[in-house]
Amino acid sequence: MGYVDSPAVFSVAVQRTLAKMTDLPSTVCVLQYADDLIISSETCEDCEKASIIVCNVLAQAGFKASKEKLQWVQPKVTYLGHIIMPGLRAISTDRVQMIRKMKSPQTVQQLQSFLGLVNYCRSWIPDCAIHDKYLRSLIDRKAPPKTLLNWTDEAEMHFAALKKAITTAPSLGLPSFQKEFHLHVRETEGVAMGVLLQQHGSTYRPVAYLSKKLDNVAAGMPACLRAVSAAAIVVQMAEKIVLSHPMIVYTSHQVWLYVSPYAQVHRMTTAVPKSAALSHKKLPRPLATESQ
Repeated sequence: MGYVDSPAVFSVAVQRTLAKMTDLPSTVCVLQYADDLIISSETCEDCEKASIIVCNVLAQAGFKASKEKLQWVQPKVTYLGHIIMPGLRAISTDRVQMIRKMKSPQTVQQLQSFLGLVNYCRSWIPDCAIHDKYLRSLIDRKAPPKTLLNWTDEAEMHFAALKKAITTAPSLGLPSFQKEFHLHVRETEGVAMGVLLQQHGSTYRPVAYLSKKLDNVAAGMPACLRAVSAAAIVVQMAEKIVLSHPMIVYTSHQVWLYVSPYAQVHRMTTAVPKSAALSHKKLPRPLATESQ
């Protein structure tokens, strides 16, 4: 038995210690998540200098680092289950192998465990919320964890689709705030779906796939209003990545008809976060043909 808030207390202690650092190179960024740290820089020299400073500050405060987990000044690292490399991020090999080996769940607890792993990787899955929606419908929230599931052929199809999406997922581009973002949105089967892209050479590279189940009120609306609601939801989800930088939203014609009376040039003022420069275009063809 241990103190239930130990991880949070330890995280705060690390944060306060790191706040004492000085003389870090201007190109360096130090990110902390609990007891996991990642240090990035534009050059290997600055990264090594910053790493030494961080290690010394932590050592002086009594912290210890794991030599086995240490990744010292590498162009490609694994962090929080993700592989980070110049301009790209991917799902770690260990996580992919873990999901590939998972068998069809038999109990509520097993299904919840699988969906938890999947949702951590949902940025790589174009239609994650559609499969998640169906599989969660099999779970009785009041049922004990060991309750057996009514596992059907359709459930197996959604389960296999999620496994395949993760085990074959491509690398996603890291967001560049020097380029415009392009967000393609649509609604299908009561789910808001979108893909956030940025130009990469002569084509567009996915930065994230976004999807979320509509609430009961929005799901009961006519198709045209479901599309508007889906557009608003996906824009709000994308904002966490875009951080108010310029973004062009591509929608179906019906969404544009409803939104345009309330939109100003470079700013949409209804149901949208504080995007500094948000433009709109009609989606010329289905979303699936837009992402490459």
